[in-house]
Amino acid sequence: MSFSKFRYENGIPLKKHCQMLLSMPYISMSKANFIISTDSCVDLFKGYLNKRGVHCITMKYVINGVEIGEHYNTEKEFATFYQKIKGGALPTTVALNPIELQQHFEDIFESEEHGDIIHIPLSSGLSVTCDSAKKAAAVVNSKVKDRKIHVVDSLIATLGMGWLVDELISLRDKGATTKEAIERVTQLRDNMHAWVIVSDLLHLKRGGRISGAKATIGTILGIKPVIIVNKNGKLVIESKAKGDKKAIGYVMGKMQEFGENVRKDFGTSTIWVARTSESKMLGDLKTTITKKYPNATIKDGIIGPVIGSHLGCGAVIVFFEGAPRLDIN
Repeated sequence: MSFSKFRYENGIPLKKHCQMLLSMPYISMSKANFIISTDSCVDLFKGYLNKRGVHCITMKYVINGVEIGEHYNTEKEFATFYQKIKGGALPTTVALNPIELQQHFEDIFESEEHGDIIHIPLSSGLSVTCDSAKKAAAVVNSKVKDRKIHVVDSLIATLGMGWLVDELISLRDKGATTKEAIERVTQLRDNMHAWVIVSDLLHLKRGGRISGAKATIGTILGIKPVIIVNKNGKLVIESKAKGDKKAIGYVMGKMQEFGENVRKDFGTSTIWVARTSESKMLGDLKTTITKKYPNATIKDGIIGPVIGSHLGCGAVIVFFEGAPRLDIN
C-alpha cells in the first residue's frame, strides 16, 4: 500500500486538518485557564504550534561545527538534516540552560495577561533541559504573584511530547482547569508506550553507542535493535530482531500485549508513528498497523534533529496509550 496519496499536517491528514481548523471554535488565549509551553523536541511544525497558541523554545544541535536551531516548518528541512547524516555527519546536541528558559517564561507572562503556564519539556531521562526548566520556573515563580509555572516532565521525546501538547491544546480549548489538564497529561504520559526500531547501526557506532564489531556484524545480519522509553524516560534496548518484518512483528505484539489486551477501546484509539528519514520499513509498519487496527486514528510525523542525532536514519517509533509504562533498565 502506498502512502503517497496521503498528506499530513503534524500527523493529521491535511484535508482533515484543515476541516478541523475551520470547524474549531475560536478561544481567546486571554480567556483560557492556562498557557501551553514546550521545547522544540516536541517535533510539531512551528506554524502548527503558532496557530494553536503554543509557546515553544528552540533547542539546538551542532553539525559540521555550526550551531543550528531545530524548530522546522517543512518536511524539506528535516530531509536536508538526514541527508547530512547519510553523508557521514555526526551531529551533537545542546541542552537548554536555566537562563534561556527563565527568559522564555518571563516573555510568556509579559505577552499573556492571564493564566498559569504548563510547560512540557524533553524527558529528564534524556536531557538536563527538564531540570533547567524546573530551576527557571522556581526563579520566576518566586517573583510573580497570582500566577505559576507548572513543569510537567514529559518522560518522553519527539511526537510523544507532541501528543501531550496536543492533549493540552484540546483540554485548554474545552475550558479545562490547570489541575484537570495536568492530571490528564500525567495519566497519558505514565501510560504512553514508545517502541523504537533502529536501522542505522553504523550511526550508533559512529556515536560510540555500540562497538564497531557489533555494528558491522549486526548490519550484515540485518539486526534491528528494539528500544523502549522506560517509566523514567530513559532509552533501554529491550530486544533485537533480525530484519524489518520480524522487528515490525515484535512491536505489533507489544501493542497487543500492552495496548489491545489492556484497553477495550484500543481498536479506536490514537496511535502515533514517528520516523527519522523515509524508509520502506516505515510504509510496511503503517500498512501493518492500519490492517490490524482499521478504526484507529493513526497520526504520523518526523523526528527532529535533537532526537534524530542519536537514532540515525531509517528509525521509526510507535507511540500508544495502554498499560503503565514498563519499569526496566
